[in-house]
Amino acid sequence: MPPPPRFLEILAGLSVLASALFSLDEWTPQRGLVAAVQIAVGGLLLLRRPLRQAATPRQILACLPALLVGATGLALAGPPGEWGFPETVLFGVGTTITLTSFLVLGRSFGVLPAARNPVTSGPYRCVRHPAYVGQLLMLTACGFSGSMLVGLAVPTFVIPLLVLRIRAEEQLLNNWADYRDYTRRVRWRICPLVW
Repeated sequence: MPPPPRFLEILAGLSVLASALFSLDEWTPQRGLVAAVQIAVGGLLLLRRPLRQAATPRQILACLPALLVGATGLALAGPPGEWGFPETVLFGVGTTITLTSFLVLGRSFGVLPAARNPVTSGPYRCVRHPAYVGQLLMLTACGFSGSMLVGLAVPTFVIPLLVLRIRAEEQLLNNWADYRDYTRRVRWRICPLVW
């Protein structure tokens, strides 16, 4: 599958940046943190490095459920002014992990799976997919801010979607010797000693 034309990537980056700015019409700490992630995503989309190999349609489809769940996280959340301290801290930690992971990826960042130069520094020295750890923490915090039941249900629902996405991405990335070398050095995908 050919990569999207560069003008579409630029349009997507500008769209995400605009969305970040418009989301700040009613300031809350949660909206500010989400806007920070959106600004990073928009900027990185504008600066992306060329692909080595694009994903297949099947690999893209495998990633879409996790993308959609990530994009709707705040819909699970309780009113921002009613978040407790634990939910706010968990959301902040998740956002920090996600944002750090994206910034360390730099020009290798992508929304859909694609082979670019692998990144092995920062949080990628500990696990192969730290941004998804951050995403899971953010979504779980959103769930807990709504109710205890939703907070407990979120990981049960989201983890299988992230596993599906990770498997699709790694199927593509394992075509490259440098990524296979990386997986031998960093064994764990999202949780050390577990997976």
